[in-house]
Amino acid sequence: MIPAIVGIWLVALLSSPVSAPPLDVHLLVESQFNYLSSVRTTTVVTWSTQGKTATKIGDRLTIRREDLGVRWRVDLKAGTYTEEKIEPPPAAKPPKDDIHTAGYNYEAEYDWTTRQSGRKTAIAGRPCREFVSDGDADYAQATVKFWVCDPVPGVSFAVSDSVLGMMRNDSSRRMVAETAAKRGKTWVLGVEEMQEPPIAPKMIVTVSVKTLDTTPLPATTFELPANVKKAGR
Repeated sequence: MIPAIVGIWLVALLSSPVSAPPLDVHLLVESQFNYLSSVRTTTVVTWSTQGKTATKIGDRLTIRREDLGVRWRVDLKAGTYTEEKIEPPPAAKPPKDDIHTAGYNYEAEYDWTTRQSGRKTAIAGRPCREFVSDGDADYAQATVKFWVCDPVPGVSFAVSDSVLGMMRNDSSRRMVAETAAKRGKTWVLGVEEMQEPPIAPKMIVTVSVKTLDTTPLPATTFELPANVKKAGR
């Protein structure tokens, strides 16, 4: 009887599906901030594997190691790094003041009207659908275009967060995230955010994924560069 039970258990164990680890991701996101006839471009490169992430902005590299519970911040130009423990995320920020008390720090909270435009485009090789949102607030207006696509099967990395994190307005960011979430599993791969604040000139922010690759990454991607030393030593 016991051998029969063991045999059945082994058959069930061997026939049950084994989930594959999530795919590695190499992501390059570019943003442009247009303001007063000037353009500032920022490029963020991210490499991610299970429990490990490396992010590079200019000469700054940040490596997050969940397996070690640490984060390394590397100054590639100076050849130094600092190490810190990974702490829980901070508490939510309190509500912002209205325009009368916040002054130049005022950030509009918009009422949004969103529609799918019917237009489609390819971003980083992925077919995307375009949405357009018009926002109205006290003394301010905004228009946001954003593009969503179906995710790559097997990728667990939060691709949308890398795009949404480079938006300037919290109300716009929440609207795009909530709209995408209502459509199930989707990624936001591009955003064009235009604001006409009450006490500042019009500003335009564009964010777009330029590279989205799932080729396996070498383990050295998530190690400290060989030529850096700990700051202060």
